[in-house]
Amino acid sequence: MIFYSPKISLVLTRNVHFNRSSLLIPNYKINKSRTELKENETSSVSHAILENNGFISDSGPGFSTFLPLGKRVLNKIKNLIRKEMNKIDGQEIEMASLSDLAVWSVTGRDELIGHELFRLKDRKGKEYCLCPTHEEIVTALVSKYSKSISSHCIGDNKALRLYQITKKYRDESRPKHGLLRSREFLMKDMYTFHINEQSVEQTYDDVCQSYETIFEQLNLNYKKASASVGSMGGKRSHEYHVEASVGEDRIFTCQKCSRSVSIDLVDAEKQESVTQKTLCQVVNCARNLTDIELSEKIEFKKCIEIGHTFILGDRYTKFLSINLDKSPKVTMGCYGIGVSRLMQACVESNNVDKVYPNWPLDIAPFMIAILPAKAGSKEEEKSQILVKYLTGMMDGSVFKDDVLVDDRTWMTIGSRLIDSKLIGVPFSLVLGKCIHDEQIEIVINSDSLRQTLGKDKLNCHSRETAIVLKQLNI
Repeated sequence: MIFYSPKISLVLTRNVHFNRSSLLIPNYKINKSRTELKENETSSVSHAILENNGFISDSGPGFSTFLPLGKRVLNKIKNLIRKEMNKIDGQEIEMASLSDLAVWSVTGRDELIGHELFRLKDRKGKEYCLCPTHEEIVTALVSKYSKSISSHCIGDNKALRLYQITKKYRDESRPKHGLLRSREFLMKDMYTFHINEQSVEQTYDDVCQSYETIFEQLNLNYKKASASVGSMGGKRSHEYHVEASVGEDRIFTCQKCSRSVSIDLVDAEKQESVTQKTLCQVVNCARNLTDIELSEKIEFKKCIEIGHTFILGDRYTKFLSINLDKSPKVTMGCYGIGVSRLMQACVESNNVDKVYPNWPLDIAPFMIAILPAKAGSKEEEKSQILVKYLTGMMDGSVFKDDVLVDDRTWMTIGSRLIDSKLIGVPFSLVLGKCIHDEQIEIVINSDSLRQTLGKDKLNCHSRETAIVLKQLNI
């Protein structure tokens, strides 16, 4: 028989909300190294914000530590992606980051990837590598269990869709801009297996649609560009980009049909002087244009690549055979999203005055910050009562652990309000002088807009409340 002690219960139970004073959130401090740039080097606003405002800490060249705030944002991005992958029948797995180098030798990619592949030996001299991607490993996995795979798993109208969200490694010669070009990074990669072209095309469309849903939820003004298959191999490829001055990818966009292409698809000798005619030929634009329009020069745009999709054909399955009774030939697709890079791209694209992150509501580290009155003020006692009322209501609502109480009451409300903006909390509930009139001041941090509201009218049982607050139509 097991006995439960009330004391133990009290120890294990905590409020759902968080107190600011108990969290590891470094004080805002400008990192001078961000302003000491080399000649012709562009500063990354997003890297400065993430490090100065307490989301990440650079641990070395090309790798970072995610602090509690950064980890919360990262987890929300992962959950958003996971939700969309599950909607299209994705099955989540997790493969090892360490791989036998021999598997890569079978496909020849150990030499094709070259110096960017991290290689190591164990104490017995056996060679391994840290995976930058997992095509070989997942193909070997499916091959291993091919006799257990039925037509309901891989069939005429059914594809096997496996995905993971794990760390990857690339030996970048010159890592920079924090999470944008790093040696260790978090990636969502999906691998799909098919026995006919109809299944391949349907899956490609499904994943592309899911990607577009994800990027739209993150308020990203993205472009989908035709791209080279590169070292991945295969038949077809698209990249998803966000325009940014610190981006290391370049795309051209047709001014007439709005289709985009990666610079890799344009002949090297033409890349510096691409005309509308050249671009129309590459993107297969069928618009009727005048000679003057065709001669217009098109400038490339610098971008951050946030996603990539490939139709691989039998690039890997022909080396690591998958034997299915119904079909002698199995083909593949693979689909990646740079998760940690996506987090920084959101800040690069959406920030306030190059100082404050303007997170989309779905991935903000906290949805609401509650700011009690300063200690020693006339409002202190009443504001503490109001904090208990608000947290009690919110702990049982859809906001749950998305509430941050800034209990550093030795600081002024104004200072704490700035701190809420620095970490990108969308809404602050200020318990200042207006509480004498049973009012709460609501501040939309990104716009510095304010409005008072009776505490009894604050509905925390619908996530749509956040949208209502955003519109100040309460």
